[in-house]
Amino acid sequence: MTVSSSPAARPEEAVDALANADAEVSHKATEAPPDAPREAPSSAAPDPGDRVTRIWNAAAVALPTLAVAALGWRDRALTDDGTIFLRTVRQILAGNGPVVNTGERVEANTSTLWQWLLVLIGAVTPGDIGFAAVVTGLLLTTAGVALGLDATRRLLLHGRARRVVPAGVLVLVGLPVYWEFATAGLDTGLGTCWLGGSWWLLVRSYLRPGARGQAWHAVWFGLGFLVRPDFAVIGAVFLVGLWLLLRPSPRRTAGYAAAAAALPLAYEIFRAGYYGLLVPLPALTKEAGEDNTDRGQRYVWDLVDPVALYVPAALFAVQLVAWAVPRVRGDRRRLAVVVTPVAAALVSAAYVIRVGGDYMQGRMLLPALFLVLLPGFLLPATPRLGAVAAATAVWAVAVAGPWNDGAHQVANPDLTARVRISDIEITGSRNADRTSRWTIAFPGLKAAVDAGLAADRPVLVRLDPAGGPPLLLPLAPVHGSSRISFPGGYLGVSGALVPLDDYIIEFWGLANTVGAHMEPAPGNLWPGHRKPLDEVWLLALELDPSVTYVPEMPGVTAEALAAARRALACGDLKELLESVREPMSLSRFVGNLTGAYDRTKFRIPRDPFAAERKFC
Repeated sequence: MTVSSSPAARPEEAVDALANADAEVSHKATEAPPDAPREAPSSAAPDPGDRVTRIWNAAAVALPTLAVAALGWRDRALTDDGTIFLRTVRQILAGNGPVVNTGERVEANTSTLWQWLLVLIGAVTPGDIGFAAVVTGLLLTTAGVALGLDATRRLLLHGRARRVVPAGVLVLVGLPVYWEFATAGLDTGLGTCWLGGSWWLLVRSYLRPGARGQAWHAVWFGLGFLVRPDFAVIGAVFLVGLWLLLRPSPRRTAGYAAAAAALPLAYEIFRAGYYGLLVPLPALTKEAGEDNTDRGQRYVWDLVDPVALYVPAALFAVQLVAWAVPRVRGDRRRLAVVVTPVAAALVSAAYVIRVGGDYMQGRMLLPALFLVLLPGFLLPATPRLGAVAAATAVWAVAVAGPWNDGAHQVANPDLTARVRISDIEITGSRNADRTSRWTIAFPGLKAAVDAGLAADRPVLVRLDPAGGPPLLLPLAPVHGSSRISFPGGYLGVSGALVPLDDYIIEFWGLANTVGAHMEPAPGNLWPGHRKPLDEVWLLALELDPSVTYVPEMPGVTAEALAAARRALACGDLKELLESVREPMSLSRFVGNLTGAYDRTKFRIPRDPFAAERKFC
């Protein structure tokens, strides 16, 4: 069946008449069979009522978009996790490559596109890249919401003149967690823009199936992998939706698949050859392939329960189905459009639940929430569906407003953290939107770094838990000209304080090769925090080999330190370090590429004696 963008009415069932009677009266006389050719638009000038309707609908798109922008700006901030990107960006701009430390190739960031977008912004914009990341994230979030609204408007108004009202988008407007991640310095804004753009392009393919440029739609869907690795499955679902709309020939199908896979495949080859792995290092740290469904289910409830999110979800779902079913019946192409983002949301949510979510409340579920709401971002302004929108607005004000403490806290603090609350406590600012807000919040870290840089020899800097002067130990020569090695629990802050030519050994394994490959520590730790680097491995990696015992660290015996050192110099563990520390060459690239699969599966026992037995 060929469908164009020219107006034409559709046959409606009795259910549709009940749901939309006031909007259908003017169309009954012009109804045509679904497969009838579309008539060209009338050349008659629109009446004043049409102009009022267009203004109304433009406002239905603009007002929620402005609300998201205003709320995001009100809660703008740069999280510590957001500042992690900044050190890699600064290293690239300094000519040292996409690394955290010079001389060691580690991919600490999961969003390749966000990293390189910040590089571009940093190259042309003076000032703090952290603040630029906050502003850019908000602009991208706003753009994604606007694209989603405009696509839904186009889908609803195809072939008919009617007014629409905000509905599903009000759930985002009323959800504080969504405002907080509209900035954050993270890739969330980029992800929202990509999701909104994917929906917009899919709707365009439905409205204009014969238009040129469909291959570029496939390229856009393929970019999901570079926005976040887990977005690859979302992009795949949208590709299936595109195929169902266009039903291309086998040759063209292969062309679309190649267009979607080209950039992700090229980067994956680079990643494997340059970093020696098939995934970013945080994917190993979080054990993204592990089944942790029980925790994931509690992660969902931790987002839903404080704001009673199930209330608008149930109300909205029932009414949307009641409205959509008669319209997609007999129109498989329209059904494919509506089902695609919902299917992508289910796949994304299932993955998040399986891996156990994240330590940040709700963050990993926001893409799925955005997707499932897209087909109903707007609804026709009928009495029944308008009531759904009004009820959602009441929920947004009454349940998710600032007077409801539950909207601004976590249901289970042992499971997740409300990042905005903790960040305000740490920085003392409601809008810590600049890197300097974070560095001044940790005077002890700055003092320790300054003490290490002032030492008369290269040193490993260890903080005194009691708050005394930092411990300065002889540094291993493996880091070349580095003056210090600084173990940082707050990687972003440490990255801002430690000069680019000096070394950070990241405590949680997000940017530390040995830590990321460690077996998880026992206990129910937060995702991303399950692989703390034990002191014995820290000293084995960073301490000058001539030092065999550190009396200030009685928990590390000389025997355990010696076992860890021997393990690091043996077999596969030695090769792992060589894959990231040897100078890059063609042979090193090929060796990294061919061994990337085995390295990605590689794990190190936490017990140094067990590691020595395994590798030596």
